[in-house]
Amino acid sequence: MPTQAGFALIASRPAVQIEMFVDLVCPFSMKMYNTVYNDVLPKLAGKTDLNIVVNQVPQPWHPQGTYVHEAAFAVKAAAPDAYPAYLSAVYKAFESGKFKDDDTIDKSRKQIYAELLDLLATGDDTLKAVDVAAVTKLLTLQGEGNAGTPMTQHIKWACKYHRSRGVHVTPTVHVNGLEAGIVSSGWTGEQWLKFIEPMGADNWQGSLL
Repeated sequence: MPTQAGFALIASRPAVQIEMFVDLVCPFSMKMYNTVYNDVLPKLAGKTDLNIVVNQVPQPWHPQGTYVHEAAFAVKAAAPDAYPAYLSAVYKAFESGKFKDDDTIDKSRKQIYAELLDLLATGDDTLKAVDVAAVTKLLTLQGEGNAGTPMTQHIKWACKYHRSRGVHVTPTVHVNGLEAGIVSSGWTGEQWLKFIEPMGADNWQGSLL
């Protein structure tokens, strides 16, 4: 079932659970998430024996990524229903050049947070309905020194979870707890659906691909 760090994109008690481990400033994670979110999920509406869970994987070689992941966790905490759309908005901004190393090298933490909050105000109706003040509060330092924000603990949980699962690169996909190395970030929606269709009858070998 969904973990502390993850978010279920399909709410069910599944026979099959697919976990996508993604970094929010990774172009390959972006490609996989966008395909699943835009091309796969709409065709799985009403399916109750399958769950798809997205797990955030902050990667230390992109320092600004921690702020991006914090913002996503803050949206998930304040407005869970808007979380999938927010990830989509983050990736859209990332594709246009935002939140990359060269875009953030001279920006402060507060400036990056502000741009992440702007995605709510400039997003679709789902995002515009999010309480920006509530998200902002979750991105505010809790005290002096290394107090962190309320989302610091969520970053720790996410890191502990993906490390304990042996996830080091993104994206990585697990099916029922085991890594599915066959899955590629370059897959189309059709390939994903053909992978899912046998529901493991082919031992997740992609026999329909």
